[in-house]
Amino acid sequence: MQIIHTEGAPSHTGPVPQAVEAGGWIYVSALFGADPATHAIPVEARDEAEQVFANLVAILAAAGADLTDVVRVGIVMRALQRDRPVFNQVWAERFGEHRPARSAIEASDFGRKGENARFMIEVVAFRG
Repeated sequence: MQIIHTEGAPSHTGPVPQAVEAGGWIYVSALFGADPATHAIPVEARDEAEQVFANLVAILAAAGADLTDVVRVGIVMRALQRDRPVFNQVWAERFGEHRPARSAIEASDFGRKGENARFMIEVVAFRG
């Protein structure tokens, strides 16, 4: 198993890697739309969703992969019905015709205290 890390995406506090790779499979830990340097969450939902994808692209690149290698995405949203449409717009723009498996759930409490992130994703990719 190899730990994946890049300065192009926010780091976790504690003993959680950004991602790990094993046998070509890349598992991205809980990922937020936080700025990599400041950890600030954008005010607008669309900006936050775009930052989530920018962070994901940076982590995948550090592992030698890209969005076309993504197999599955699990999404947590603070307000699923309110924020899913804008998240879906950014999803379609970033993935294009690529269609990884996905699930989405609503949860009221996740992420770092006080950040109030709208989105969190966990990703599985395969670099074949």
